[in-house]
Amino acid sequence: MFRQKPYHIYESIFCAFLVTFISGFINAFTYLTQGGRFAGVQTGNLLMMGIRLAEGSLIEAIKFLIPIIVFMAGQVLTYFFKSWILKNRFHWHLFSSLTLTVLGLIAVLGLEFFHPYVIVGILALFMSLQVDTFKSIRGTPFATVMMTGNIKNAAYYWVKGFIEKDTKVRKDGRNILFILVTFSLGAMCSTILSKQFGELSLVFVLLPLVVLNGYLMIGVRKGPLYNPKNILKKL
Repeated sequence: MFRQKPYHIYESIFCAFLVTFISGFINAFTYLTQGGRFAGVQTGNLLMMGIRLAEGSLIEAIKFLIPIIVFMAGQVLTYFFKSWILKNRFHWHLFSSLTLTVLGLIAVLGLEFFHPYVIVGILALFMSLQVDTFKSIRGTPFATVMMTGNIKNAAYYWVKGFIEKDTKVRKDGRNILFILVTFSLGAMCSTILSKQFGELSLVFVLLPLVVLNGYLMIGVRKGPLYNPKNILKKL
């Protein structure tokens, strides 16, 4: 009989749901309010840039190039940032989550003052840090931003687990399927709120970020591994 082993707090299903919801929310927000660009889904930006170049619209193409460059720069910064954090023995995932909250707050406060290029840049940096921080759910790799791999794995893991009678693999497929649903829910909420509040809808992304910080803080206090059954009762 399959028994769930204790796992790291940042690998929990609840944590994965939060970061994926946030990702769907922010990507829908930038698409709807910041000129059809994505903060995290760089495949979409790359596709649109190619289309604009083919149409001869160089300026429009550059608009989609900016978040791509910032996202790449974010990966470079994350490498050095993470090395420094681990060297000083801080909790990387909690520190990263707090940094994400600061970036989100800067973007919210800058809505009235910053050019849309800057807002998209800040959120692209946000997405770059997030995608390199939260990479697995109960030990199984998944992506918080780009969903193509998740769609593939959801089907593959579930069928593999069912055919081979492997409960863990089947549950991995189920969990990743839930990730896809959560990403869509984030996009749906962002769309509804954007139609109602416009750019100010970004304020609402701070709520799941605060919950994420509190959740990780609880897990850090309980040690590197924990039994997930009672964690939500502590919130």
